[in-house]
Amino acid sequence: MDGNSTSQASKRLATIVAVLTLALGLPTTRSQAAGVWTNEPAGASVVMDCPFNSVSGCGILDVYSSSQIISDGTAQVSASNVMKSTLYAGNSTGGMQLNYAIPKTYREMFVGLMWRTNPQFQGRSGGNKLFFMRGPDSIGVFVIQGGLSTGSGPLVWVHNSSSLNNSHVCSTDLGLLCYPNASSGLVQRGVWTKIEAYIKASTTNTSRDGIVRWWINGVLAGNYTNINYAGAGLNEWIWTETWDGCGSNLGCDLGQVNTVNWEHYVDHLRISIPNDSAGADNPPGPPISPTIRSVTTP
Repeated sequence: MDGNSTSQASKRLATIVAVLTLALGLPTTRSQAAGVWTNEPAGASVVMDCPFNSVSGCGILDVYSSSQIISDGTAQVSASNVMKSTLYAGNSTGGMQLNYAIPKTYREMFVGLMWRTNPQFQGRSGGNKLFFMRGPDSIGVFVIQGGLSTGSGPLVWVHNSSSLNNSHVCSTDLGLLCYPNASSGLVQRGVWTKIEAYIKASTTNTSRDGIVRWWINGVLAGNYTNINYAGAGLNEWIWTETWDGCGSNLGCDLGQVNTVNWEHYVDHLRISIPNDSAGADNPPGPPISPTIRSVTTP
């Protein structure tokens, strides 16, 4: 068989496989995400790989039905559709809350996403929440410390639980605030940024054997290997902006009101379970509807 015939046969085979995959409802691999998540543990079971062609199509609950899917040719992973959230100028509330829950808890979780703000983003001086990785007894969130009013700020990890004490490694109120300790961990306003995060739950909430790591554009920013967190396991990813804006909301800077629209864009979201006993070829089942719990603090 000559080269042309081989090429044509390969194309026909690829077409047949694609048709059968769609017809049988088999999981597909999105090639645009291949090789992007360089810090995802090898062999992790992928439970979410969302290009944001829609929110509901990825099994995500849009709590306030406030997200938008728009076209953005600058998207880095799965152009051109991206998810957009807007807190409109002069408003004390807004933005979006997205929930993705897994039917069972796991000891480990990896999250990768591509994110940016609009160039005019001001940010709350006390901090701007991005996303949670949490479980039944844990509330841990990645936050842009100090907002982005100066153009950049470090991404930090914050937990909120009176039963946890991480003062042996982190700062403020029993160690609830963990700063980047491996590099600056800076994110830039208006610039696409790859954020990767890995959490291993501690055996108990006092055993000091949990791990929290995060990377900015592939560079390790934070690395904590003796954390108390999520003794009951991990099963939720949540995007929320409850600290954005101002007004009477708890934790809001008095007198600070956004004078322009604050916008977040997410190009792609990937969630996986490292060291899953089910194995990479038998990932956990479809997402369940999460139980909505307060995420208005830490």
